[in-house]
Amino acid sequence: MDIVRIVVLLLHPLLALGLLGWIWWQYSWRKKSHELKGDLRKKALKQHEKYGGRLIWAAFFVICVAFFSRAFIGWRENESILASLIPQSLHGFMGPIGFVLLFILARMGRRARDARNQGEKFAHHTLKHGRAADLIIVLAFLHAFLGFLYIFAVL
Repeated sequence: MDIVRIVVLLLHPLLALGLLGWIWWQYSWRKKSHELKGDLRKKALKQHEKYGGRLIWAAFFVICVAFFSRAFIGWRENESILASLIPQSLHGFMGPIGFVLLFILARMGRRARDARNQGEKFAHHTLKHGRAADLIIVLAFLHAFLGFLYIFAVL
């Protein structure tokens, strides 16, 4: 087996594992938010908001790595680069859709933050953000499982 092909194709799954851990860490805020009080909670909330924004960029980077690795492998095997960018599995289609959902989740979080900072009622924004996070976490682990299965097809 070609070692360059293996390394390039495994870049995305390895980065995605780190991203999945980060998503889980962000999601754990729901539990932490009830346990922390006072200044400690405010500091943790600021950190949650800051890292939530960074998570979007990290997810975008991981998705780009997936597309670039597929393009590189297509080029290396004398296939059409554009044809190799078209997702070949449910896992491939779910990546960009998951990114859009993650972006929407972050926007919901910003709305809750903005309402809170302006002194408006924000409980409904927070509730929607939390429920959307529940959906994202399930979809993220489903996506990871499909990716695990897809590894065996491409390697």
